[in-house]
Parts: sequence; C-alpha cells; structure tokens
Amino acid sequence: MIKINILNRGPIFNWGKNFGYWFPIKYFKEELKDNGFQIDFYNSINDKFYDSDLIIIDNRFFKYSNFNKVKKKLGLHVQNEFLENINKISKKNPNIIWFDLGDSSGNTSFEILPMVKKYVKKQFYKDKNLYKKTFFRDRYYADFYQKKFQLEKDSDFKVYPLLKEYENKLVLGWNIGVGNYFNIIQFNKIQKYRCITKSLINNNLKFLDKYFLGYYKDLIKNQDIFYNFNLRSDDPKKSIHFQRNQISKILKKNFDLPLKRLNHKCYLERLGRSKVSVGAFGWGEICYREFEAVKMGAAVVFPNVDYLETWPNIYKDNFSYLSYKFDFSDLIEKIELAINDKILRDELVLNSQNICKSVYTEEGLKYFVKFFKKITE
Repeated sequence: MIKINILNRGPIFNWGKNFGYWFPIKYFKEELKDNGFQIDFYNSINDKFYDSDLIIIDNRFFKYSNFNKVKKKLGLHVQNEFLENINKISKKNPNIIWFDLGDSSGNTSFEILPMVKKYVKKQFYKDKNLYKKTFFRDRYYADFYQKKFQLEKDSDFKVYPLLKEYENKLVLGWNIGVGNYFNIIQFNKIQKYRCITKSLINNNLKFLDKYFLGYYKDLIKNQDIFYNFNLRSDDPKKSIHFQRNQISKILKKNFDLPLKRLNHKCYLERLGRSKVSVGAFGWGEICYREFEAVKMGAAVVFPNVDYLETWPNIYKDNFSYLSYKFDFSDLIEKIELAINDKILRDELVLNSQNICKSVYTEEGLKYFVKFFKKITE
C-alpha cells in the first residue's frame, strides 16, 4: 500500500473546497485504496502529514495563508514564499508532488522543479518547447494580443523557462471540470450546507449525487446566446483581459444581449434557456463557466485551444465545442452556425456532457489510478 498525504487548505464549509478540484479523490477513496493507494487530506503541516510515501502539496496552500488573505483584502502585494517552505518540508520528506492549480497553461512555477519529484498541472501546452520560450505575462494568448495590439508597457513578470533535464517531471493532472456544482435550481442554501456537513462526516460520498447540478438537455431554448462575464476593464493587465472585452464589443454590436448582473440561480437558469454559450479566457484558458454551460445543456463556442492538453477534455473542435480564432475573424460565423443548426448543437451538448459524466465512472477511476501510478514511479 502506497501512503499519500495531500496538503490543501480552505474554509471548512466552502462548497469548492469540499466538492471542487479534489472531490473525485474523496469520491473514489475506497476504490483507490483497492488499487494500492491510501490517500488522506491535511489542512496543516504536522508529523503525521510527513509520515507518508508521497506528499502532495496544493500550490494555493501557502499563497492563501491567513496573513496573505488580510494583505490581499487590503490591496497589498501577496508574495508566495513557497520555495522557502518547500525547502523546509523536503528536509523531512523529499518525496514531494507539486500541484500547480494556476488558471493558465503558462504562469508556471518551474523554479521549484529541482526540489520536487513531480510537477502536476491542470493543463499543459502540448508542445513543451513553448515552456522554453518567454511569453508576455507568461501566457500564450496574452503574448498574442500584446504583440498584435501593444496593449501594455513592458511587464516585470518573472518567467522561469523549462529546462530539458526536468521535462520528465511534468505530469498532467485534471481540471475544474471534475468539480460538482451545487444544484441551486432545485435545492436551497440550507440544503447546501447540510450537504457539506454530511460530506464531512461520511466516508461514502456517493449518496450526495442528487445535490449536484446537471445534466440538462431538454430545456426550452428561448434565447440564442449567453455571455455574461466580469470584463475586468480597470485591471492593468490588459493583455490578459483583452479577449473578453473585445468579444463583448462584438456581441453587443451584433446581438441583443441582456447584460445585467444575475444571482447564481438566475444565471444558471438563463444559461439553460440559451442555445449557445459564448466563452472567453479569463486569468487562464479553462474556466468553470464552460462546464456550467455543459451541465445546463448549452452548446459551447470558445477560443481555439488545440495547443493545450487537459482532462476532462471538452475542447474537441466540432465534436464537443466549436472554436473561434484568436483574432475573432470567424466568431460571428461560428455563433450563427451553432444557433441555426440544432442537430449540430445537440451533438455538441451530448458529447460534452458524456465527457464530463465519464469522470465519475469506471473510465474516470482508471484515469486517477493511472495518474497515481505515474507520480509514484
């Protein structure tokens, strides 16, 4: 039996902490044990945590300490001192797996590679040579828009290129598509917190499935498109947010869009009544909004991400989504295609939903077993 301890933090009664990125590991806890992996979670560092064959560290653990949370609220710079912390941890247990849960395929922490056994990320560039280049704000798409439109002055963003000797340490993990969103349409907030409480005191989490959102596919579609994002117009990192702002301008010009702010329940209901959900990158390429669209039965139109590898992968062009070019030249064409072709739209929804559903089946379990075998090699 291989003993693996996972270090992550977050508010106890936070839905994302309990049912987000790490939920499938808890869901398949017994099945993973049957395959030789004893996995436990810790929210603090102690001697018991060190007593394991492998330790997995969620990179957000150090960034979101209570002290850093206060600094962030005050608008002060949050410095992630993870190198110093990892160095201390490695003296007691050097078998460290670093989980980079950053939003972007770029924005890496490769300076940590000499100190860890494996470096796991939610999504990678397919071509690892891209990590040996320097991109503006360490993002492929931000670099594209910066070069094309000169949106910002030089950035002082520090980038650590990937060295060839560490390439074999990179391991693909999984993205936020594994998360189970609470079905706020059918259940209320009191039931939500009851659900969280039950998850904290029960080892078998499979009985909670009824509280999860989706999958809808037969809702009445009385709205052509859905697009509702925080444009972050005042944020100085213009190259990162340019895509969202540009798409907003294009859609306002071509469609009658209700853009008022919605609470989460109304947001999901409107998404479910929409034929097409138009997406854009945020701080990174993969966003939970696309997975909400999949669960609510809307066809996804999204920037082309053929340069990425991720899992679960709902980004299969003309199969589970329709892509548009970074320069927006075919955006309207792709939206109108999805609006007007119901057969295509239904196929995109069905295929994307099946991909997401597979996470909590035997197929998903096989992926996680294979993953844990890879990081213990």
